[in-house]
Amino acid sequence: MKNIIIIIVCVSGFLLVGCGSKSGPDLYPEASRKTVKKLPKWYINTPVKEGYKYSAAEATSQSMQMAVDKARVSAVSNLSQMIKSEWNGYTKRVQEETGIGVESNILDQFSSTQENVISNQLDNVMVKEKEIQVENSDGTQIFRVFVLVEFDENAGNEKLLAQIKADQVLYDAIKASELVDEMEQKVEAYRQRNK
Repeated sequence: MKNIIIIIVCVSGFLLVGCGSKSGPDLYPEASRKTVKKLPKWYINTPVKEGYKYSAAEATSQSMQMAVDKARVSAVSNLSQMIKSEWNGYTKRVQEETGIGVESNILDQFSSTQENVISNQLDNVMVKEKEIQVENSDGTQIFRVFVLVEFDENAGNEKLLAQIKADQVLYDAIKASELVDEMEQKVEAYRQRNK
């Protein structure tokens, strides 16, 4: 009975190891020659147009929608970084020599750390172009998606101008109301004096 339990435990362990070690397809395969030949022109040469900013990105996934979402988020993040971001960096180098003559040892260590913080609110960003390619990775179909996003700087400026005008109308209304209140106070003061 003890041997049967040991055999069942061993077989169960092999099954679990066999099932657990199976991995999915490589989601970051090198682009094939076919893929490189079919790269969208706008991906290779990002458009330049007065009043607009563009960013292109690429992503892969087993899910077509996930690949689209990943590429779009990457493109918008890159675009946001181009518009405004804050960089912090730290560089450290340590050099030390110990010993004398041929017995000396030199220690030379270099490290560099960079941090990029992006915090923008972007309106008027849209997906301008999208191309979906199907590839084979480790015998499984994956989707490679290329996305181009466009930011309309003029629309943002127009919105800001409209907000300034709306604020001006509100300011004028408040100012007019204050003038009316002031005038009413003066009239009431005049009436009080002439009683």
